[in-house]
Amino acid sequence: MMSLLPSNKDAWIIQGSVTIDINDSTHGTVEDEFLLKIIVSKTFPNEIPKVFELEDRFPKTADYHTYIDGSLCLGSPLSIQKRIHENPTIEGFVETCIVPYLFSMSLYLKGNKTFVLGELSHGTIGILEDYFEIFHLKTVPQVIKLIDILCMKKKAANKQVCPCECNQVITKCKMQKIVIEYRNAMSRKDFERDKADILELMELVTQYQEPKRIPLA
Repeated sequence: MMSLLPSNKDAWIIQGSVTIDINDSTHGTVEDEFLLKIIVSKTFPNEIPKVFELEDRFPKTADYHTYIDGSLCLGSPLSIQKRIHENPTIEGFVETCIVPYLFSMSLYLKGNKTFVLGELSHGTIGILEDYFEIFHLKTVPQVIKLIDILCMKKKAANKQVCPCECNQVITKCKMQKIVIEYRNAMSRKDFERDKADILELMELVTQYQEPKRIPLA
């Protein structure tokens, strides 16, 4: 139920209805329909498409997982890029990134108190939480060291001691498989952006000592 709209040289614009009909073991059958606009950069799959809900069924605020420009926050860039890498088509993006969001949003609008597929904090803190969870790390310095490894060429990276502090080179640690998966999913430029954002956040935390839950060491 979607069609291609007149587009420009930089992106394709797709608009229409996305219907979900999901039989979930916990929540039963979830049926709903959302009117969406998807802006797909012509650099796709290297750039994440932007998605907008057009019927104002929910406020476009952080509490409803939307960005300042009104686009939907479908997850952390790290997780979204990995899903796109595994299925680099528009249909794959809809199925693996948009549909889970709509499923959670539909239940949320019907009274569920949380997003059933999980929630991260907003902004850079959420990105940091994702690195902690995915790579089983505990401190910010570990994450920074990991990102440095992800930014290296494979030959140099394989000689580095794993950031999990197992005291083994990364090729001998169980984390190697996860590192390979995500190195292929995002570019060095993307990882460098994450590092810059995290370092900026850490500078603010050092100045104001908030939020206290961020493990600096």
